[in-house]
Parts: sequence; C-alpha cells; structure tokens
Amino acid sequence: MDNIIESRHKQINGKIAVIGLGATGSPIADMLYRKYADRFVLLSDSRHAERLSSGLLHINGRTFDPDVITPETYNGEKIGVLFICVKNYSIDETADQIADMIDEDTILMPLQNGLFSYNYLREHLPDNIVLEGFVQGPNTRIYGNDIVYQNPGVYHLGKNFSGMKGYAKAVYEILRDAGVPCVLEDDIRHAIWCKLMINVAGNALTALTDLDYVMIRSSAEAQKICRTIMQEYKFVAATEDVLITEADISEAMNYFMTYSESKLTSMLEDVMNKRQTENEFIAGYIKRLAQKNGVNAPFIDMLYSIMRIKEDVYLGKLR
Repeated sequence: MDNIIESRHKQINGKIAVIGLGATGSPIADMLYRKYADRFVLLSDSRHAERLSSGLLHINGRTFDPDVITPETYNGEKIGVLFICVKNYSIDETADQIADMIDEDTILMPLQNGLFSYNYLREHLPDNIVLEGFVQGPNTRIYGNDIVYQNPGVYHLGKNFSGMKGYAKAVYEILRDAGVPCVLEDDIRHAIWCKLMINVAGNALTALTDLDYVMIRSSAEAQKICRTIMQEYKFVAATEDVLITEADISEAMNYFMTYSESKLTSMLEDVMNKRQTENEFIAGYIKRLAQKNGVNAPFIDMLYSIMRIKEDVYLGKLR
C-alpha cells in the first residue's frame, strides 16, 4: 500500500510533510525526503514557495527539490503527519496557513523550544492530535541556498495525554525508518522541561557573548552562570509540578561540557543576522511563570532583560 506507513499501533495515511526549513527543519526534511521520496512534501506560504521549489536548494551538497504546497496550490492531497519546525513567534500564522491543508486525521508534531506551541495548536486546531517533542543538538548552518549540517540532532517525542501512545509510536517509526536519530520518551513533559532548562541557561548567554557551545567547557564563568540559572529554573518548575533534580542539572551541564562540534545556538544566529529571537518564549516564559508563582529568579530575569534590550536595539525599536 504505497500511501500507508504501517505501525503495530496506528497507521498514518497520506503525505509526510514539514513546514519550516531552518536549523531544526532542514535535517529532518532532508532525511525524510531521501527515505520517502514522492510521499514527502514541504508546506509553505506563497512568499517562500518560489525559492523552495526553485531546484536550487542543496542540503549537505545534495539537491533538495521536493514538492512544495501552499494554501493556494493545495489540491486536496491528504497530509498524514506534519512536522512543524517554524519559530514560536510564527506559530499563529502557521496555524492559519495549514488549517485548510490538513484534516482531523492529520497528526501535528511541533518541534519548537519550550511549551507555547503545543498549547497554542491544541487550542486553535482542537480536532487534531497534537503530539509533543523537541530537537536537541542540531548544528545546521544556512548559507543562502546551501544548507549544511554534520549533526542532525536527536528528535525526542512522546504522548502528552493518555490514549496517544499509538500515535507517538507511529510517528517515531517514521523517523526511525528514515534514519533520523530519535527517542520515544516515556515522560515527554519532563523531557521538554529539561530541554527548556538548557535553552534558558544557554541561549541568551551565547547570544550576548558570541559563545560557541564548544567554548563552555573552557569558561568557568559561563559554567557558573549556567548552573545558577538552572537552580533558579528548578524552583520555577516545581511550582508547575515538574520535578527537576540535581541529576537533571548535572546531565544538562554535561551536555554543555561534552559537546564536541562547533555549534551556535539559534538565538546567537538570530542576533548575528539581526532577526527576531525566541527570547519571549524561552527565558521570558520562565520569567513570567516565576513572577506569577512568587519565585525569585534574578539571573533569569536579568538575562531575559538584557537580551530584550539588545534585540530591541538592532530591530530599531528603541529611539
């Protein structure tokens, strides 16, 4: 059955789609395209479709030329699973774009940093299964039409509510069979909070200092700041009934200390290219939770505020 991907638990009918061809989306799109060929499609808005369908894109030196579908060109083909790899600040626009290209059987797999996208999609597309997941460690670099990665990262996913285990398993098998490094998490909520801790501790710090991940192990000052932020984060998480342990903090620090390849965080790359960052959805999200729940988190608050000032300056918001 050419258009069905089988699973012991569920089966996913239709196309395998990705929206968002950035640091997270490019490796997964590349590997899914090479595995599933004409069953793979990119979803896009009309502004970016011409570039994506030009035949000029290359990922790791290979031509990347899948079918590209926009709301205007959508012909009714069924989308079985959609990996959503846009930035958090584009989730509302993306939800509007995809609404007419999916049906209630389409599984949505958002892969943003933090927690915002899951809640937003469940609220605005309530008929769809929305799984939860994230990507850890891709080192994608984009040079115009040439996209390069050595490490695609590890894709973590899982069920967020009872009854969704079969859907998560089916999506996991799609990734695994394409050779995508992936983990089916037993407790995806805890895993997401641990990943967000790495983002809160590392993203603004690297964006403000031009710090490459491989430099953290040589900087006692960076390590001290990261640990302090993680301790604050632990107390904020507890107010949301999420247990972050000292072992979780040690594992996160070990991730920083043992990263073996050059890696710039997406926030640092956004700053270098004078783009909007996800500061509001990372440190800003935890800062607001701390305020709401009465937790003192001065380091998180300060890093968020300095990053906010820097971004406002280069975006021309301060006069």
